[in-house]
Amino acid sequence: MSLRIPWMLTCCGLLAACGSGPDLVGVRTATAVRDADDRVTVTAVLTCVPWDGSPAGGDCDADGKEHCMVATWTDSYGRNSPRIITSGVQCVIPQRVEGATVVIRSSAPVPREQGLTIRLGDTPRVVIDSP
Repeated sequence: MSLRIPWMLTCCGLLAACGSGPDLVGVRTATAVRDADDRVTVTAVLTCVPWDGSPAGGDCDADGKEHCMVATWTDSYGRNSPRIITSGVQCVIPQRVEGATVVIRSSAPVPREQGLTIRLGDTPRVVIDSP
């Protein structure tokens, strides 16, 4: 028997023991404003994406836990591998994930050139134009 098969069976067993899996935390919407010092502040509204595909809005197994949201400012020139200009991160512990807000400020001033975008979250991911 291949070494891969026992490893795969072990992983499947661990996943089955965890039930349907954890809910995912993503970004529903986001807005951004340029501050006087040329840093950009992003306000993101979080959403809970149930693992089983059921509609959001109920209890989320991610409620009351720490979630860190990363925002990256990238150029729009190579879509496959955009260049990161700067980033920011903020962690929150919301009692309820759905509708919670997180405010992220860029770690450095953001150039005023056109074509910069801000990427937030993974599932769902939100991409907005940088002001």
